[in-house]
Amino acid sequence: MKTTLLTLFSLFLITQVYGQKIELSFQANSGLFHYSGKSVAATSFINEGASDAPGQTNNYTNNPYGSKNGFSYGGDVQAQFVSKSGFIVGLQAGYELLRSKVDITYYEPLYFYLFYSAPLEPLGNNPYQVPVKGQAFLQDQDININPYIGYRLQIKQIKLDLMPGIDLGFNVISYDKGKATASDGTVYRTDLKLPDAPADIRLRFGVAALYKKWGLTASFADGLTNLDKNAPGAGSPGAHSELIRFGIIYRIL
Repeated sequence: MKTTLLTLFSLFLITQVYGQKIELSFQANSGLFHYSGKSVAATSFINEGASDAPGQTNNYTNNPYGSKNGFSYGGDVQAQFVSKSGFIVGLQAGYELLRSKVDITYYEPLYFYLFYSAPLEPLGNNPYQVPVKGQAFLQDQDININPYIGYRLQIKQIKLDLMPGIDLGFNVISYDKGKATASDGTVYRTDLKLPDAPADIRLRFGVAALYKKWGLTASFADGLTNLDKNAPGAGSPGAHSELIRFGIIYRIL
């Protein structure tokens, strides 16, 4: 407790001595998320997975790393120091749900592998694949931390904050969720928990336009981490993240 009080008192003295002020805000974000790289796909198919009990399904998307944008959302708490000269040092931390999308074109039953002994053929040319229409999402729940530095421009009554920095995304849980329908009305689904993704490091540039206590934010983040564990190694990322965010900010301090 003494250490915490001492730290807070020290921060207060720094802000007074150097003419800085502390701003504390809440943000709500939505955005578009997809993967880019050598392993990603715009279309894929659902594989029937082996199950341990009747009625269970372990279906999975053959390639869940979608190059199409999925709707994502999240919330953040932001604290930043702003100097009289306009220099900014800040930190955001929050929760995000990120989703990429692939279109599903076929369903492949398990017995395709057990009984179809002919050489593998392109999708649609062998008798066991079922044409379907649908979509699948690779859905990640992350804790995101965004340290940044920047600069504030004052345009009449509007404060414009420029905030280059990095994202550190720590995966909490990942799911492969999909649904596709055949011409006879049969519905095929995926709802499979996946191994946790590695921590994702992204370069990020953000902008916030503030009027009094309210504001709008926008940012773009480009991932540096290979998130596909089956892809080639360093220097050839199989799937890296790309995320555009838009949000509303409310400053409480």
